[in-house]
Amino acid sequence: MAKEKIKVTKKYSSFSYKAGNSFLHKCPAWAKLLFIPFINILFLCLPVYFAVVLIAVQFGTACVLKFSLREQITDLKPVLYYGAFVVLMDVLTALGSGNLDFGKVFSWENQRESVFLLIKIFSVLQSASLVFKTSTSLELREGIWTIEKNVRKMFHLKEKNLVTDAVSLFLNFIPMVSKIWEQSKRAWLARGGRKGVIMYLRLLPVLFFVGMKKAYSAARALEVRDGDSI
Repeated sequence: MAKEKIKVTKKYSSFSYKAGNSFLHKCPAWAKLLFIPFINILFLCLPVYFAVVLIAVQFGTACVLKFSLREQITDLKPVLYYGAFVVLMDVLTALGSGNLDFGKVFSWENQRESVFLLIKIFSVLQSASLVFKTSTSLELREGIWTIEKNVRKMFHLKEKNLVTDAVSLFLNFIPMVSKIWEQSKRAWLARGGRKGVIMYLRLLPVLFFVGMKKAYSAARALEVRDGDSI
């Protein structure tokens, strides 16, 4: 009797950490938090061709780090949603103005700036993906604290944590929301639910309340820990 091969598909949520021993994993979190946003701001101000080059470089880096194409696409889905939203708004604007010449509405002259903006947003999300995939939540918090501590030292301020907890909670909330959504969607499908409008109407309130509860618990944990350290 031949043994049945069971294929296990590993679930992946957006912007989740992936263990590794690469140069980017070993790079201090504070350096990534300073350097990568600086590069993105710079490339947002430069012509779009620079953003295209950055996309190619970051895609090559992700491949070298052995991040699968599926993982990369999962992190970049917000760009697709934003693009769909832009198209929808253009259609509604055209219908509202009585201009039914969609060939003109979606001509390159009218859509060039939107396409350029989407390309730049795409490169920014790639950078964020690399940071989250190669840094744990603890490393991100320590990196933010290192930056705040040095800034305070530079301006001769007291060594007090005012920014670190808020920023680290915000950063770590991004992958947490994605993880909650994927878990909720898997539970919905496992119970026989189908993808569609009903799924989003049912799961979005769940995402909101579970996310708020987890955020509150994390904030309380930080408050208790900081209180104990005083």
